[in-house]
Amino acid sequence: MICRGLRKCLRMNEAYELMKCYVPVKYALKVRAEGDMLIAANRNTDIYYLNGMACEIWGMIDGMINIEGLSSKILSEYDAKPEEVKNDIVNFIRDLQWKKLIRLKEVLS
Repeated sequence: MICRGLRKCLRMNEAYELMKCYVPVKYALKVRAEGDMLIAANRNTDIYYLNGMACEIWGMIDGMINIEGLSSKILSEYDAKPEEVKNDIVNFIRDLQWKKLIRLKEVLS
């Protein structure tokens, strides 16, 4: 069990390292932010609910800040372990991508 958890953690670290320089760009049809957030993904009424930290991360996604920047902002504002924050961001970004609410763009330096 410990070994399986360690492998998952290593995969998440690898995913973060691969994704950290990409910039998430919102790709939602409509957003309503009254208290908790509702996001309409398309005209077929796929609506997603965000609350708490997910809502805050969504608000930070501006098409300019990369994933590493999101992680740094959260770590500067909250008392959290860096690995947990990185894992949470990777999971959240992947989930948003799967739901077609964001896309990642590569920024060439």
